[in-house]
Amino acid sequence: MIKAHFDYKILICGTGSIGKRHTRNLRTLGIQHLAVFDPNEQQRKEIAAEIDCDDCGDYEEALSTMKPDIVFVCSPTKYHVTQAMAAAKAGAHLFIEKPLNHTMDGISELQKEVQNRNLTCMVGCNMRFHHGPSTVKRLLNEGVIGAPKRSEIAVAFNFTGRPDFENKVENYSKSYNADPEQGGATRECVHEIDLALWYFGSGVLSSAEIEMASRIQLPDVDGTADLVLQHENGAVSNVHLSFMDPEYKRYCKIEGAEGSIAWSISDNVVKVYDAAQNEVASYPQPDGYEFALAYIAQTEHFLDCVAHGTKPMGSLDDAIRALKIALDALENAKIKEVSGVTT
Repeated sequence: MIKAHFDYKILICGTGSIGKRHTRNLRTLGIQHLAVFDPNEQQRKEIAAEIDCDDCGDYEEALSTMKPDIVFVCSPTKYHVTQAMAAAKAGAHLFIEKPLNHTMDGISELQKEVQNRNLTCMVGCNMRFHHGPSTVKRLLNEGVIGAPKRSEIAVAFNFTGRPDFENKVENYSKSYNADPEQGGATRECVHEIDLALWYFGSGVLSSAEIEMASRIQLPDVDGTADLVLQHENGAVSNVHLSFMDPEYKRYCKIEGAEGSIAWSISDNVVKVYDAAQNEVASYPQPDGYEFALAYIAQTEHFLDCVAHGTKPMGSLDDAIRALKIALDALENAKIKEVSGVTT
């Protein structure tokens, strides 16, 4: 008998803005048995009081006391694999926020633990569930532009003034993204690497160029990255990642043998063009659609996969492939020279 979603006991590990968002979404979806862990007492108690759930300041104690069916790992990146492994050993299915980790350390062990215990493991990939990218993927699967040849996939935003999911502006210099061990644009913006692999299949890094974030006073982390991915199907992806742009941009342009597809979050319309660049179809975002709905859809998908024992979209294997490319880029990228000085 399949367990109903609302019967799951779910522990949220980490109550920053994304952890709070997942906690609220789970309650919205009818999950009754929730608890939150965070070493920051004030932070965890705020969300615990808001949604009326238990809270704990000791992770191992939370796992042993609650015995959760599922753990959402929403802590800073460098804790992801350690905390996910502890949850897996406790028999919990896993939802891990992106990126999967800051290095490859411990990932093969986590992979084996998940496989041996037959656990469902999904890594946050909410852009796959957004109307724009999901429509692009459907059209590619339908072959509307023939075999894909090349693409441009990009995201850019202003890290120094970006509000979090509670509309509070982060102290970016204190954020985990400002930490050279785990931060930087390439890891933070791994969504776009994931989208390239989702659209076109497996690939390898052909080249990478990064600019360090010196102009926002973070000289030890990458502020922009331009990657070229060569996919096994012959397609080439040009992926641009930045958290130093003054305005938020997110878009893709894909050229195929018989036409092209374009989408931008600024107008939220997916457009299809024929080989002569005439617009032949348009797929606007539905009225009333909100970005937050992608997170809800992602969580519903994950819970369904747990219930039915199916592999999620945005699996552990998918996340490993994306992380390997990100780390390869960080290790081998050419450092862009800015204002005549190599940062």
